[in-house]
Amino acid sequence: MDTLINVGVARIEVATNPAILRTILGSCVGVCVYDRMKKIGGLAHILLPNWVKDGVKEKYADTAIPMLINQLLKMGCSREFMSAKIAGGASMFRFQANLALGQIGERNVEAVRKALAAKNIPIVVEDVGGSVGRVLDFHLEDGRMKVKAAGQEKMYYKV
Repeated sequence: MDTLINVGVARIEVATNPAILRTILGSCVGVCVYDRMKKIGGLAHILLPNWVKDGVKEKYADTAIPMLINQLLKMGCSREFMSAKIAGGASMFRFQANLALGQIGERNVEAVRKALAAKNIPIVVEDVGGSVGRVLDFHLEDGRMKVKAAGQEKMYYKV
């Protein structure tokens, strides 16, 4: 029986098979990193693009992603066998008065792409953008990612 681990906003969870890491996303981005040889993975729930020195590094793409990768390396994973899947980054807010808030989803996605590229972790699947929230389930048994959005369910198997 798979263990279900809920990953809250601005949190990082790392686990081994059998487990499912779950998070709920709007403009936030869920970053799933998986070592296909060890069947170990982690999920970071990214709230904002760049760390503003407030002490909560798990909240930001540029600090949380290196933290996630380091946790996986400490568990015996190899960077050469790691890949990433990302989901979220929706435009949940449509305010003309505040363009920065309106584009936070896009900015989060760009920051996540940049942080993963800096660590040489390829993104093999993206389910990003749009205007609806998502529920993400990351299955550590085989690295698949299930995304539910607007009554639709998609399964991504590439690792």
